[in-house]
Amino acid sequence: MTKAIVREVQTTVSQYLREIPGALGHMDYEIRGNSVLGHSDKGTVVINLTYQGERHLGSLDLPLTQVEIMCIGYTDEQAESFMKHYDAAMFRAGGG
Repeated sequence: MTKAIVREVQTTVSQYLREIPGALGHMDYEIRGNSVLGHSDKGTVVINLTYQGERHLGSLDLPLTQVEIMCIGYTDEQAESFMKHYDAAMFRAGGG
């Protein structure tokens, strides 16, 4: 599966990067600027982060970051399994 999954999360890039180890589980990974590359025997997960500025909700200014996730070399089932783990980890952390 190489289809990109794109989401907007209310966090900064630096906050997101602090939470990424839990989302990648035991996968080896490297951070390159605003991108994360996770390596496993199934393939590579590429996560690209783009800070979008702040969303204004009343008196609140909330950070907004676009997250693009691609599971390269994964079957659809493997990618779906990864995304379930990712979602569980990142939603606990407040992102995702």
